[in-house]
Amino acid sequence: MKSYRPVLVVAAGLLTAGCTTPSAPVPAAGTGAPPSAAAAPSEAAASPSPAGPDAREQLMAALEKTKAGTYKFVVSGDVPDSKKVAGSGAYDPKGKRISVKYKITGGGEKATAAQRIVVGTDLYSRQKDGETWVHLDLKRVKKDSLHYYDMTDPTGMARFVSSVDTVSSTGPNTFTGTLDLKGDSFNEGFLPVGTPAISVLFGGEATFSATTDAAGWVTTIGVQMRDSDSSLKMITKLSGHGKSSGVKKPSNFGEAWDFYYDK
Repeated sequence: MKSYRPVLVVAAGLLTAGCTTPSAPVPAAGTGAPPSAAAAPSEAAASPSPAGPDAREQLMAALEKTKAGTYKFVVSGDVPDSKKVAGSGAYDPKGKRISVKYKITGGGEKATAAQRIVVGTDLYSRQKDGETWVHLDLKRVKKDSLHYYDMTDPTGMARFVSSVDTVSSTGPNTFTGTLDLKGDSFNEGFLPVGTPAISVLFGGEATFSATTDAAGWVTTIGVQMRDSDSSLKMITKLSGHGKSSGVKKPSNFGEAWDFYYDK
């Protein structure tokens, strides 16, 4: 795959920030990474490992299975401008339900946090625990509005799956590889998986690592890319596969003002 540099911004759905110009991508991790770095790709070059005729098929099958089922996620990682993102939630693609909390900190700016629950086409949002939820009817919100919440791929898992390029097996349930990132429209990124916070405006490359369990579910996804003179690392831990998400509308909420519907 041809090497080219992504241009990254923090997605406006989380926080508006300026563009950065990354350097070349970092190679995928090998099997000798220390325990603290095992969840995300290392900056060291990968040790030679057998690609194996089934490595890609095994990982893609696990990704497709995970993408189609209910799962919970915990996310942490870097975003441009020396900021960090942390989040958690649960997603039920068949039931069209998601609950997500996230916070962006660092970069010399005040922390930004938000919480969202979506049940069908009803969105409930607030900034922090204890506040009253605000209800927004997504059927009335224009799709190009900053207030719209697209439930087509809210965690970015589908985009991640479609971006997987090369895959190598580093063990019975561990994989590394590269992502071929297509150019995003602003605020349409998919990384990190779970709480998408980065838009790659003109396409680019990244490396990833992933682990699966004995049942064929994906349990971790680590991604790494270069941003200027720094390395952005992010990790998503997945659990609760195939179980009830527990997502339901909040009991205490108020209605959004009419201007949110951009009439």
